[in-house]
Amino acid sequence: MRVGQTSVIHFGSTVTASVVGFAATLYIAQELGSSTLGVYSLFIAVITWMNTGFGHGLHYAVAKRVSEVGDSSRDFGAGLITQAIVFAIVSVILFFFRQQINEYLSFRGTELLFLAFAIILCSSFVTTILQSEQKVHISSILKPIDRIIRSGIQLGVVFFALLGGGVAGLIWGYMIGAAVAMVIGLIFISIRPQFPKREHFESVLGFTRYSWLSAIEARSFSALDTVILGVFVSTNFIGYYEVAWNLASLLAIFGTSISQTLFPAMSELDSREQHDTVRELITDGIAYLGLFLIPGLFGVVIIAEHVLVIYGSEFQRASTVLVVLVAARLVYVYQAQFVTTLNALDYPDRAFRVNLVFIITNLVLNVALVYLFGWFGAAVATGIATAIGLVLSFHALRGVIEFKLPLREILNQLIAAISMSSVVWLAEPMIIQTDFGSIITALLLVSSGAIAYFLVLVSISERFRTTLKANIGV
Repeated sequence: MRVGQTSVIHFGSTVTASVVGFAATLYIAQELGSSTLGVYSLFIAVITWMNTGFGHGLHYAVAKRVSEVGDSSRDFGAGLITQAIVFAIVSVILFFFRQQINEYLSFRGTELLFLAFAIILCSSFVTTILQSEQKVHISSILKPIDRIIRSGIQLGVVFFALLGGGVAGLIWGYMIGAAVAMVIGLIFISIRPQFPKREHFESVLGFTRYSWLSAIEARSFSALDTVILGVFVSTNFIGYYEVAWNLASLLAIFGTSISQTLFPAMSELDSREQHDTVRELITDGIAYLGLFLIPGLFGVVIIAEHVLVIYGSEFQRASTVLVVLVAARLVYVYQAQFVTTLNALDYPDRAFRVNLVFIITNLVLNVALVYLFGWFGAAVATGIATAIGLVLSFHALRGVIEFKLPLREILNQLIAAISMSSVVWLAEPMIIQTDFGSIITALLLVSSGAIAYFLVLVSISERFRTTLKANIGV
């Protein structure tokens, strides 16, 4: 597997999906307002947490075992049977607590929650198998398919009042997009599940004992604050926060692509005891995790309000929160890579301890700071917890394998980002005076900064130039 090219394909697919989702969210926010967007975001946060708590940990274990050299088909079967049992238990719980769930969601959404949970579990499992077969490039293409279908239906819901309109219609769009992508993904799966023996259940569940917390850790970073905000603040503030979070996440796509691409590659190499190659992959991955987030952080400090205003003037209130969330995303992308590497190298116990501290810290800080400072406190809490997690995960990984930190490359990215900031700061008043409108203004500011950043980086970084040549075939 060409890691660089696969990461680029994953990145391109995710960017396409994100841009489509961005356009749909923009229109929905403008037409339905922050309150409806907040209710929908809360529902998605809940279903995402359910998938995390009752699916992702198991999927992580299945990905690890299937990617190794061994009896992959029976490991696949063990994971599939376990997932079916878990789904049945959770479904019963949803039925008995449906009234309380409806009250929390602010609409009668338990039935939709049940159906969405089934679809997202299946979709996530399909993606997991594709990735474990080192078909990350294929699994990543499913994202834009999902998002295009979802966004098309949701725009129809808003414009033509399809599927009942409102929140329920938005949720139907979410489910249909995931279901179609899942069916397409099934076509590309080569491995077929076989009935497992006891040792296969023990192998998968033994890893799941620790990996379930890795899944919760990742989700606690991306959705814990939203769930807690649902208890303490009104839905319009959740809408503001989600818009800022989605923009911050857009900048993190490339780093996430690297992590997802490297996991099966490092897992296979480790099972073959090719440790020197693993070290090289770790260093190469770290070198480019912040490729977009570092300039993104500098950029939002200058133009956050210009970007947020395209959602509507009310969303400019999230400008400070956006800066904090981008900073948190930058720190987290390194932490996530260290934890992912621990799991790939079959040290889920060490990853478990790091994740446990992160989750508890994030939970306590979010509850305390949201209660004291409202939605701004959620961003600060997430940032502090992430900084602690980074330190712990780095030391945990260094305890099992030696690797070089590409400090020169990170410094080059900082220099390029500072140069970019100067260009954007000088261009801002001139572009604003042209009065092109909020969307064109934001695009001009972002594109001018991006061009300046990459021109400087190409000129000062030999490593970046070499990487470009290696992966574009020149």
